[in-house]
Amino acid sequence: MRANFNDCFNHVLKDEGGYTNDPADSGGATNLGITQKETTKDVRTLTIADARDIYKTKYWDACNCDNLSSGVDYTVFDYAVNSGVGRARKVLQQFKDKKGVALIDAINDERTAFLQALATRRPKDQKFLKGWMNRVTRVRAYSKTLAGHDPVSGPVAGTVVATTAGTVVNNYFHNHEYLIIAGAIALGVGIWYVVHKLRNRNV
Repeated sequence: MRANFNDCFNHVLKDEGGYTNDPADSGGATNLGITQKETTKDVRTLTIADARDIYKTKYWDACNCDNLSSGVDYTVFDYAVNSGVGRARKVLQQFKDKKGVALIDAINDERTAFLQALATRRPKDQKFLKGWMNRVTRVRAYSKTLAGHDPVSGPVAGTVVATTAGTVVNNYFHNHEYLIIAGAIALGVGIWYVVHKLRNRNV
């Protein structure tokens, strides 16, 4: 299992919360983000372990998230949980020419537009729109944080490489500090000697 699953799962749970049964919610009774049709148990008795198994099999694995780069996996996973696996897969395919942070932005931009259109088309969902938008903002931000730790995540990777290179150079100077100082002094003396000789020759 990719290490990101547990982390992404915990973030999804923060947004999904506990048991709810809002008459305006077309999903019906929900607990930990799981609807009654997704489990044979009474949804009110679901444990976090039950939810983890369902999310892993029906959403994470269904979207092949183990093979997506860090950050993209969370963006796709959360989209699937919120709007369905089919839609998440379709949008991922739609932007197959992008990767890393650019892909994260493209998917979340599309998700924002989709949810706004949905709330316009179904007035009863207007009450949920602000919460949906806040969720997309959180998903986008944390996805980019995850992407920053992934060496194949595109533009952010340059920052990681630059930081690593800077650390290597810094360590080199620290370990060879006295030699570098002595060399600088010797170079300075040498330049002074050459300049002094040239001046004397021109007198």
